[in-house]
Amino acid sequence: MSRRLHGAVVPVSGLSSQDRDAMFTLFATYYADVTRARFDMDLAAKDDVIVLRDERGLQGFSTLKCLRIEHEGRAHYGVFSGDTVVHEDHWGTKVLGKVFLRYLFVQRLKRPWAPLWWFLISKGYKTYLLMANNFPEHWPRYEQPTPATRQALLDAFASQAFPECYDASTGLIRFPAESGRLKQGVAPATEALIAENPRIAFFIDKNAEWADGVELACIASMSWSMPVRYALKHLRDRLRPVAAPTPARST
Repeated sequence: MSRRLHGAVVPVSGLSSQDRDAMFTLFATYYADVTRARFDMDLAAKDDVIVLRDERGLQGFSTLKCLRIEHEGRAHYGVFSGDTVVHEDHWGTKVLGKVFLRYLFVQRLKRPWAPLWWFLISKGYKTYLLMANNFPEHWPRYEQPTPATRQALLDAFASQAFPECYDASTGLIRFPAESGRLKQGVAPATEALIAENPRIAFFIDKNAEWADGVELACIASMSWSMPVRYALKHLRDRLRPVAAPTPARST
């Protein structure tokens, strides 16, 4: 049965105790080595949460924190997305991406002349692809080396957010064990996926320790044209003809 997913942005202070319980339960379903104390501490440090629900209740979330850094004499703003998980019944749906893009656009409207970036850390290829497939300017990327100016910007965001965990020489963030790692068998990066998708192969090359919970630091530019690009991309996807299924052959 199809279950329609709805998304909304909720301030951390507006979450009910039931929401917090459901969020941790869902998080612990897909991540190993997690504790409620660490989860609550990380949540308290965020500003907002994208909450996804269907008729059964909470089915996903992503925590958000607004950042500001000084880079080359100019203020740059960022939105950091922290703990993020969606129930497998809704893997592949676009609701989270749409709500997050609206959130970025609202942040851009608050400071129309200042650069705005999505600061992302990824310990799974699906999260990396969410950025790489939808944001024209993102770093690091397989198409070309990261320019020195963009690397310095990325280092500034990561060093501010995780001063004790970020390694600028590798672009990786190593947290204490209780920060969590994907459970065995959740979104595995198979040899077939790596061979057929250069972005997945690039992510695995940059973050060979992803299965141990190590994160790759990334940034993506939220330009004024980004919402239009996103809408056109998904319109093209919807209008693309679907190939007729190949009839099964008997043996």
